[in-house]
Amino acid sequence: MGLFDKSSRTTGQLGTTTLIAEGAVLTGEIALKSNIQIDGKITGTLRTDAHVTISPTGHVNGSIFADKAFINGSFEGEIFASSVEILNSGNLKGDVTCTDLTIQKGGLFLGTSKTVSSEDVVTLSSNKSNGNNAATVVKDKAAI
Repeated sequence: MGLFDKSSRTTGQLGTTTLIAEGAVLTGEIALKSNIQIDGKITGTLRTDAHVTISPTGHVNGSIFADKAFINGSFEGEIFASSVEILNSGNLKGDVTCTDLTIQKGGLFLGTSKTVSSEDVVTLSSNKSNGNNAATVVKDKAAI
């Protein structure tokens, strides 16, 4: 049984957590089905069916489409998610569209928030037939 033996691999429902390490810099679009933790810097669009965690050393500038977003670092842009939590070291500047927004003591939010009902949030799996690639989208953004 070697390190790369197929029998030693395990898969979970959402796979493993993808880590963008401190010092890493990515630009462009990232699409995945698993959780992602950002310790480095991302500029662009991030789409996932799962959770996005921006750690205290993490910086994201762009758009996030996710089930849940945990901001403990720096974010600037727009977020579309079922739940957004700005933690005590979090700094969010931009627009948030979600069902549930939580800001812990010490967290900073500068921008606008749009609260939508859970019926207005559509996940990727139920929206694939429409050809929409967003992991979490709002049914009618113009009506909000």
